[in-house]
Amino acid sequence: MDGREIPGFYYDRDNGKYYKILEPHNAPGPAAKYTSQNIKLEQQKLSAQKDAAIRTTKRQQETVVRRYLKNSLFQATLDREIGSRRASYYTKNIWPDACASRLAGEPHDIVTIPPRSRLRHFDRDPVTRTLYAVHGDNKIKSLRSKPPTYFDPAADDDNDWGGTVIPKACSTKLLSTPITIRPRLYNEYGRTWHDLATLTSPISSLSILPTSSALAATTYGSDRPPVVYFCDPDTDGPFVGQQFTPKNTSGIWASAAKPTFSTEPRNSIALTDTENLAVAASKSLLLFARSPTGGAWDFTTVLKTDSDILSVDWMSPTLIALGERSGKIRLYDTRSKGSSHILTHPGPVLRIRRADDPTRVVCAGMQDTLFLYDIRSRCLSSASPYAFNGQHRNHHPRSDNHKKRKRENRATPKYSQPVLSFQYCNTGDQHLGIDIHPRLGLVAAAQDSTSVSMLRLHNLWTGKVVKEYSRFKKLSGSDYLHDTSTISRLKFMEDDGTGPGEVRR
Repeated sequence: MDGREIPGFYYDRDNGKYYKILEPHNAPGPAAKYTSQNIKLEQQKLSAQKDAAIRTTKRQQETVVRRYLKNSLFQATLDREIGSRRASYYTKNIWPDACASRLAGEPHDIVTIPPRSRLRHFDRDPVTRTLYAVHGDNKIKSLRSKPPTYFDPAADDDNDWGGTVIPKACSTKLLSTPITIRPRLYNEYGRTWHDLATLTSPISSLSILPTSSALAATTYGSDRPPVVYFCDPDTDGPFVGQQFTPKNTSGIWASAAKPTFSTEPRNSIALTDTENLAVAASKSLLLFARSPTGGAWDFTTVLKTDSDILSVDWMSPTLIALGERSGKIRLYDTRSKGSSHILTHPGPVLRIRRADDPTRVVCAGMQDTLFLYDIRSRCLSSASPYAFNGQHRNHHPRSDNHKKRKRENRATPKYSQPVLSFQYCNTGDQHLGIDIHPRLGLVAAAQDSTSVSMLRLHNLWTGKVVKEYSRFKKLSGSDYLHDTSTISRLKFMEDDGTGPGEVRR
């Protein structure tokens, strides 16, 4: 017998015989082996074993097993060559604390804004050091930098900010949205803002493209449709730009320009220098492109989703991370034009940032969720990830009287378990900013108005708080001023050593 399938019969490979399939009511007893139900269970078991064997074989074929080297010098050299060296204790624990200690204890003001106005978004050109900011809801203005040796005598005579100048050796500045403006000693920027553009609805994002220093802005949309606006301020001047109105889009939440850290390996074929801007629309991802030599912008809708895309960031030259309102975290590959749902956050992903590696991502959301995920660890668990900081309970509690495991799994949501949980306070503000400096190992996160801290700096590798900026400012004696404002935009900026390096606010 060759074991071919015969209708109504089952071939037992152990005995090498065919047996007639019996219905349960015609079987001689409950222990009958060749009933339709028992055969179905046996076939499912064999299918599961076959799939497991295929997965094991595939894993063995695709896994590169490194040869064990007895010589420790050879092992260290190999680790250094392939970049798999583990970070030292100094790098993970002492280095971020040392970098944060060089930052000023109090924020310093760097610009002057008109009365009853607020800067909601900003960015700075790394070449010309020109500052671009959104005044109010929809006005974009620019403020040019003065020579680095400029000295403000008025600020020297009216030194009311009560701080000390930080030495120029501090090479990193943290720039946040200015709330209260006071004169300062080294005034890098002037006092005159120049109008650049006025859009038709509130602006949702503002960014500088690092290749050409072009300016990109997006709007939420209101009674007017949302738009994507591009301009080259140094070349074209004010009120000259290119505007796009995507169809079937109710709002644009965020955008991310392809950053300069996205460099290809030296031993690979270099990509073209095309400028790219990823735009998170209501339920779609838009990708804008332009040649670096100039020309018009062009865009395509590369991805459609079932939920609004609230945040976007570049993980590598060809990989984009997306955060959805439903909590899903997706990856989109610009080469294969494919996407995948890799992680699940407990709530809407309001901010998403690349960490120190393309496989690690930091996500911020409501209900005090600021987590570090590793896309290589995609395990889901019904346990609440809020248990990491010990301050929250699962807002989807399970009752204790579940009798069936299947019903329990359906009633309990599944979340991705984070690698780290940072101390974060955000109960319902969707405009709080975060930023990451991978080389310094610092995570800057703004806190909402209910927290005693306005800004916290965390260790990227341990999650520990290394520095805090309080909301309570000492006036005189025992009097304190409670600042209830929040920071909507945070950005680490490199200082070339020509200006005073301090934490600026």
